[in-house]
Amino acid sequence: MNKKIWLAIAIAVVVAVVYMWTGKGPSFVSDQSASPSPSPSSSPTQQTAKSSVKKTGDTAPSSTKTYSELVKEYEGRRIQFDDRCQVLPLNPVYKNGTSIMLDNRANTARVIKIGSTSYSLSSLGYKVVTLNSSSLPQELSVTCGSSGNVGKILLQAMISQ
Repeated sequence: MNKKIWLAIAIAVVVAVVYMWTGKGPSFVSDQSASPSPSPSSSPTQQTAKSSVKKTGDTAPSSTKTYSELVKEYEGRRIQFDDRCQVLPLNPVYKNGTSIMLDNRANTARVIKIGSTSYSLSSLGYKVVTLNSSSLPQELSVTCGSSGNVGKILLQAMISQ
């Protein structure tokens, strides 16, 4: 009996890995609240379709890119949240107008708040957002679920020459 349970778990893990690897896994979630204070805003990528709203919450536009491709694309601009809501990197610095990837590596859905804007991320889901503020530099506090102030993002002015 014990061998059957382990076999079922192994099959479930293989199916989950194949599901995520083929790019048919969870994609980013569109959920943005309006706020008068400086905060990040959602920015759909060029390869996205319209999002649909279900009774259980918002679902994401599906992307033609796989998770692995997006991880490479957003290298240096990806913020990960682990199963204990710890954030990596802890205190990143980005230029105003930078698109970043919020990446939930936990097996539970959670709400991520950057500044005054909240984003719903599904289990093992991600979301691409653009950080914008009219007053710079701006320090945006990061909250993960009920864990407040798990990190900070410093948003700097984009200085052109």
